[in-house]
Amino acid sequence: MLIINKRCPGVIKDMPDELQKYPTEDIIRILSNLPDFLRESMMRSRLQELCAKDSKTQDEFIDSILDGLSSADKETLTKVIRTWLVVVSKLGSSDVSTIFSSFISRYKNDSSMYESNYSAVLLDEYQSLRYDQRGVLRDHLVEAALNQYRGRQIMLTLPEKVRSALDL
Repeated sequence: MLIINKRCPGVIKDMPDELQKYPTEDIIRILSNLPDFLRESMMRSRLQELCAKDSKTQDEFIDSILDGLSSADKETLTKVIRTWLVVVSKLGSSDVSTIFSSFISRYKNDSSMYESNYSAVLLDEYQSLRYDQRGVLRDHLVEAALNQYRGRQIMLTLPEKVRSALDL
C-alpha cells in the first residue's frame, strides 16, 4: 500500500497495513497541491481502499483526517473538501454509506466537530455542488444516520444551518 512518509513529504513508501500511520497533515497539504484530476483519482482509490477495511480502522482513519483538516488553511481545505465531496458523490452506495457511518460515529462522540474550521468550508462546498451531487450525498447521509442507533435523534442534533442545507 502506498503512503506518504511524514518525515520526508513527497517520498512514497510501501508499508504493511499494520505499520501504517496516517500522516494526514502532510497528505492534505500534498493533495491540495495536486492538479484536480490527480487529486480526485488518488482520493477515490484511498476511499475505496478505506471502505474495504474493518470499522475500527475506518473510524481511526476518519478521526485522523478530521484532525488533519483542523490544522489546514482555508485554501487547502476548500480544494480538498470540494474534491472529497465530488469523489464521494460518485462512489457506490455501500461505500458512501460506509464513509458516512464513520463520520456519524465521530459526530455522536464529539458533536463539537461542527464548530471546527473545516465545517463551514464543508457546508459551503456542499452547497456549491450540482443539485444531483447534493442529492446523492444527502440521501446517503440520511440513510447512514437512520441506520445508527437513535439515528433520528442524531439528525435532530445537527445544527440548524446543516439541516437546512440538507433540506431536512
